[in-house]
Amino acid sequence: MNNAAESLPLACSKLLREKARCKLSFAEIASHLSHDEVWTAALFYGRATPTLKDIHRLADLLNLSAETLEEDFRMAGPPMREVGVSGKTDPVVYPFQEAIALYAPAIRSVITEKLGDGAVCNATMKVRVEKVPRSKGNDVRLVLESKHTPFQS
Repeated sequence: MNNAAESLPLACSKLLREKARCKLSFAEIASHLSHDEVWTAALFYGRATPTLKDIHRLADLLNLSAETLEEDFRMAGPPMREVGVSGKTDPVVYPFQEAIALYAPAIRSVITEKLGDGAVCNATMKVRVEKVPRSKGNDVRLVLESKHTPFQS
């Protein structure tokens, strides 16, 4: 586990401990839950809300008591979604700042699982904005691509 895990609700600490014990990746757990891996990692870091079905699937996969895990999530209360983002005035940029801040622990964990411990280079980052047509208007997709440099030991 990492430093972010120290202040997590009991349910999340249990999930992270059992994930490590079972040697499962967020992608493997996400597949079991029928969610994407960043949402799944966000759940493990207390930033998403599981359904009862999610809790029971997690309990089954990680060999935990579903009833105890349900109670742990109930006691945890709502997810930690308040993030400190300054400059909340731009309605185009702010949602992206908030999303990165909110999902930061999840994104970092998924990157580390896939690429190892390292750093992402902002200087070489490529950013793409894509229009995603929908039946009731358009959505936007923001793609960030950058070099990952492993830390040297």
